[in-house]
Amino acid sequence: MTDDTVSRLLEEAVPGIPDELRRPPLREVRARARRRRTRRNALAAAAVTMALVITPALWRQATPDESAPPSAGERPVLPGSTLGTKVTWWMARVDRTGTKVTLYATRPPDGPPCQDRWFLQASTAMEDDVATLGLWDVSVDGLGCPSQGGGSLVPVEVTLHQPLGDRALVDGFDETTRPVYREADLPVVPQGPDGWSEVTTSFGASPGSEGLWSVGYTRSGGPDVWIHGYPPDQAPTPAADPIDTVDVLGARGTIYPRAIKEIGYELRWEASGVVYFLELSPTEGERISLQQFRQVLTRLDIS
Repeated sequence: MTDDTVSRLLEEAVPGIPDELRRPPLREVRARARRRRTRRNALAAAAVTMALVITPALWRQATPDESAPPSAGERPVLPGSTLGTKVTWWMARVDRTGTKVTLYATRPPDGPPCQDRWFLQASTAMEDDVATLGLWDVSVDGLGCPSQGGGSLVPVEVTLHQPLGDRALVDGFDETTRPVYREADLPVVPQGPDGWSEVTTSFGASPGSEGLWSVGYTRSGGPDVWIHGYPPDQAPTPAADPIDTVDVLGARGTIYPRAIKEIGYELRWEASGVVYFLELSPTEGERISLQQFRQVLTRLDIS
């Protein structure tokens, strides 16, 4: 068999390359690149709108971060979609101006499993007697996690266009009124070298229940100041008869001995539908006398 015959047989046995495969698939490559850019831009646009402070579950804690406060911007429209996944929140803290609201948010407990990280945006609707605040996960798949475990409450800061005033706050997730803790109803605890420093804010809740909120202030040598807020139907009953009454920012406050008298005393008052307790924590091995308790109240402009 000659070389020419071998070459002819090989050419007939091996099929040629179709014309459509001789050219690079530029259209498909460009389409995939556009899809990648769309997803990447959506993530970047949502990421710049808020910084999350991740916190442990159950008795969750959030530490104020003055350098990078958590925040959520107005809800954007993502490329190719006007939707997002609703996120619920369990309680809110409102600053003294009434325009900065910190929502303690989480994914719905009965929702689908989350993955990756969420990116939140807020929607607000202000009416005469109620404000509805909604949170939306606008990550690409809408299934982002607030933390690796997916079960933590995360403080999210929302700025209102006007003061909240005495409006009730409604969760846009399920149109439920949530507990609101207003700093305007709390005494001003002096800060600085001669005062106290705010420590970790604690908040506790479980799915389907209302939230309990606490804020603490510490100082070298003590005593520390703790303020706890409760929905009225969950507030503890004082363990003893009242000792005296005082004025707390226009509300009537009552001083009671604490359950264990050696610990000291507590102040109870109600404002804006929340029952508050103020108590002092002495240094280890000491107790708070009634005179010391009154002295601290005086420094807080409570008399």
